[in-house]
Amino acid sequence: MKIMHIFASLNAYLYIMKKEGRHDTIKEIITNHKISSQEELLSRLIDLGFELTQATLSRDLKKLKVGRIPSESGFTYVISEDVVGLQDNGASSPIAYGFLAIEFSGNMVVIKTLPAYSHTIADAIDKAEMNEILGTIAGNDTVFAVAREGCRPKDIKKAFIKAIPELKESLEN
Repeated sequence: MKIMHIFASLNAYLYIMKKEGRHDTIKEIITNHKISSQEELLSRLIDLGFELTQATLSRDLKKLKVGRIPSESGFTYVISEDVVGLQDNGASSPIAYGFLAIEFSGNMVVIKTLPAYSHTIADAIDKAEMNEILGTIAGNDTVFAVAREGCRPKDIKKAFIKAIPELKESLEN
């Protein structure tokens, strides 16, 4: 019985280490290379000896909060925490660039974005953990957020500006 427990613990440990190692490798690849598709990333991981399916990779990307942003050559994968808080160095951050408009209806918030920017913007909102926002859902060019009861649009805009300074210019207009 004790040996079975040891094997179960060892298998659980190896599973966690394998998953964490894969996650670290995914972050390293995305940070150091311009990856434009899941297929390209999957191929690199398999070349490095990881055994995983497209579905597993999709779950990993979601867990790691990886987003796609437009680039000169199409799209590039980025770790969303690398996008949030970028300083303006002559070019807009992907969040500011992709943000188009915000509208309110009751406790619903609808944010219009350029195509493919909504996931990055929704993730930035979620990571900011604003008390005023209960959660977000991202489509292709729209973010739907639910505001906490009693939060006024101007309070929500102020919270966005405080949490995501890149949006200040867009929200104050």
